[in-house]
Amino acid sequence: MKGLKAMVLAFCLAVGSILGSGAVWAGYGVGAGDGTGPLYNIYDGIAVSLTGIVASVGTFGQGLEVDTGDGLVTVYGIGSYRYWDSLGVPFPSVGEEVAVDGYEITLSDGTTRIIATSITVSGVSIELRDSETGMPLWRGGFGAGGGNAGSMGAGTAAQGGRWSR
Repeated sequence: MKGLKAMVLAFCLAVGSILGSGAVWAGYGVGAGDGTGPLYNIYDGIAVSLTGIVASVGTFGQGLEVDTGDGLVTVYGIGSYRYWDSLGVPFPSVGEEVAVDGYEITLSDGTTRIIATSITVSGVSIELRDSETGMPLWRGGFGAGGGNAGSMGAGTAAQGGRWSR
């Protein structure tokens, strides 16, 4: 009987710790999805353009590191593999040449980030942000995990991969 009580108690503690964790109840925040916190109007930042060779591809939110020849630059906001796949374009990989247009923004803690608005890779240009709002094209209405851009009228990469609200 003692063994059964101990197992029930352990089970209740495990369930309680899972249900009590903030990640379960957090829902969808307004952050950029890369740990930078609140959503920023990227168009208030400084416009930047860069070209170079992809040096590393971070996991979700870690950015794309580009070797510009003058140093390594990390670019954020390039979307998920799922978004790129929905456009029929391979995600940038190490060794590929890329051209990035974006904006450098200053976060509340004083650090800066380059947020991509479009990337050209393998001769195909991918739009990443709504031209009016700056919102990522893989968000808003796509559902959890990025959804299917095709269901939002994203079109093909050749059409710019844009959708309208």
